[in-house]
Amino acid sequence: TVQSSATQDILNRHGGWWRMVIAGDEADAVMLAGERVFEIDEGSPVIFEVRLRTSDSNVSAIWVGLTDDPVESLAIPYTVEDGTGELVTATDQVGFLLEGETDETWQAVGAQNGTGNTAEALTTGPDSADDTTITLRMELWPDDGGTVEYSINGKLVATKTNWFRSGILFCPAVACDDRGTAFNLDIDYIFCTAPRGAT
Repeated sequence: TVQSSATQDILNRHGGWWRMVIAGDEADAVMLAGERVFEIDEGSPVIFEVRLRTSDSNVSAIWVGLTDDPVESLAIPYTVEDGTGELVTATDQVGFLLEGETDETWQAVGAQNGTGNTAEALTTGPDSADDTTITLRMELWPDDGGTVEYSINGKLVATKTNWFRSGILFCPAVACDDRGTAFNLDIDYIFCTAPRGAT
């Protein structure tokens, strides 16, 4: 999904990175999503991991994780603009959020049946920084109302319970939009896996 003057392309970097180009016209947005095939209570843990870098961290609005809506019109499932959390069109989502205009600390975010959880700043992990590659990982179980372990660069930074509905079909996705300033988001890989279900 590409909105307004945003574009996307493949870079000739280490065998091919995916670049999302945000041109800075306030309406730009890009989303890269897989199929809705991951249901946490059918096979767990579900493991999601992405490796990426942004060219300008303090203007970047980036969400990565699992969403129930891969084709939403505004491309980014969840955002915090001007300090207020907002589900765009996704009903359920779980992931990481960077709102660079607020600060450069990644946040753990989730939403269940149209209601957002209270985001948690992942202050024990590294902040985002310009042109610095970072690896974001979640491991998800259906236990305790939906449990997620958040890791940044291989370090566990938070465990959240009652965080998502485990009977929802999710797809892995990366999305970004702008706050009126151009930036590039480069993605090395998106990885998502789950064991075979019991049925």
